[in-house]
Amino acid sequence: MSETLSAQPSAQTVAENVYRSIKSDLLSGALPPGSALLTRDLLARYDCGISPLREALARLVGEQFLEAASHRGVRVPRPSISDVEDVYRIRIALEREALGLALQCGDDDWEADIIATCHRMEKAPLPYHVADQPSAVMEWEARHRAFHFSLIKAAPSPRLLRLIDQMVDQTERYRALRLSGMDRAKLGHDLVAEHRSLMEMVLARDPASLDFLAAHLDRTRIAVSAILREGAAP
Repeated sequence: MSETLSAQPSAQTVAENVYRSIKSDLLSGALPPGSALLTRDLLARYDCGISPLREALARLVGEQFLEAASHRGVRVPRPSISDVEDVYRIRIALEREALGLALQCGDDDWEADIIATCHRMEKAPLPYHVADQPSAVMEWEARHRAFHFSLIKAAPSPRLLRLIDQMVDQTERYRALRLSGMDRAKLGHDLVAEHRSLMEMVLARDPASLDFLAAHLDRTRIAVSAILREGAAP
C-alpha cells in the first residue's frame, strides 16, 4: 500500500507538470493570442483535476502569460507594441549588465560552453516553413536560448540570471509573430553570421560586445513592433 502511494505523483508535481504543459503550448503558439480558455476545456486538454489546474493558471496569470477573463476561464493576451517595447527594453538592460559581469568572471569552461552552444545552434538551422515544422522551430529556439544563456551564465548574480530567464520567457511569446512574413533563408543566414560574430567578440572579452548584444536583441524588437504597426498580428 505504501509503495503504491509513494508511486503517485504529489499534488505539487501534478500542478508543476500542468503549468509546464500550458506554458509550452503558449510559447509554441498552440494556444494562440486572443483565445479564450475555458476551464472545462483545459481540464480535458491537460487531463488533470481542478486544483492543479487552478494553481497552474494562477502562476501563469501572475507571470502575465494569461489574463483572467471571467469565472469560467482565462484568455491568452494579444500582442501589443507597448508590451513588446517594455519587455525588450528590460531584457536588453538586464542581459547587457549580465554580459558585462560574465566578461569579467568567465573562465575556460564558460568559453567552451559558448563555443559548444553556438555550434549546436548552427546545426539546427531555422526551418524555411515555420508553420509546417513547429517541432523544428521549437528545437531551434531551445538551442538559440541556450546559446544566449551561455554568454551570461558566468555572471556571479543568480537573481539577475533568474530575472533574465523570466524576461526571455516574455519575449518568447512573440516567436510566431517574429518569424512570420520573413525570408527564412536570409534570416537564417544573417542569424548564423550575427551569432558567430557575437561569440567571437565575447570570447575576445571585447567590451564592444555589450553594445553588439544590445543591438542584436533590439533588431527583434524593431521587427516585431513593425509587424504590429502594419496590422500583421494574428
